[in-house]
Amino acid sequence: MRAADDLLVDTGFQAVTVGSIADRAGVSKQTIYRWWRSKIDILLDVLEEDLRDTASWPARTESAPAALVEHVTRLSGVFTRSSTGRVLFVLIGHALQDATTAAALRKHVLDPQRGQDRARLRAALASDSPGTLPRQEADQFLDLLAGPVFYRAFMTGRPTDPRFAERLVATLLTCRPGTPPDPAPTADPIP
Repeated sequence: MRAADDLLVDTGFQAVTVGSIADRAGVSKQTIYRWWRSKIDILLDVLEEDLRDTASWPARTESAPAALVEHVTRLSGVFTRSSTGRVLFVLIGHALQDATTAAALRKHVLDPQRGQDRARLRAALASDSPGTLPRQEADQFLDLLAGPVFYRAFMTGRPTDPRFAERLVATLLTCRPGTPPDPAPTADPIP
């Protein structure tokens, strides 16, 4: 799996083949085919393992805002500065052309990651406010949290800066899904 990851970064997706992975890993193609059907299957396993290592949430922080800012910062780094991000973007691109890859990416990688993210988000928010965030609201919050980070990484290739992460989190906590907005301020009467 490391050989596939390294090869993707070094040569790009088109140059990665089961044969080139076997050569890089120092094993036979038959050995690879015993475990995986294709280079896509290998990259899905690479991504699953890498996300577990690189996209984890902070173990403990002093507050929900601090935990969320740290998570946004880590996620931004994953998308822009790591081989994990490169594998993710390659698989997303391939998934757009291949329904089987899209289904496998969601089922084996993205859905389990989202479940972990949901649980960690609920735990972070529960530390600052009572009650459990319902699943639908947690999913909306995750979309609003990760969406801008993903968009920025995809559109610019640059990570978010600390101020961006802080403003994003502050905005989301102020407008948290399921929380009614603050009432509009009353205007001063005109003299």
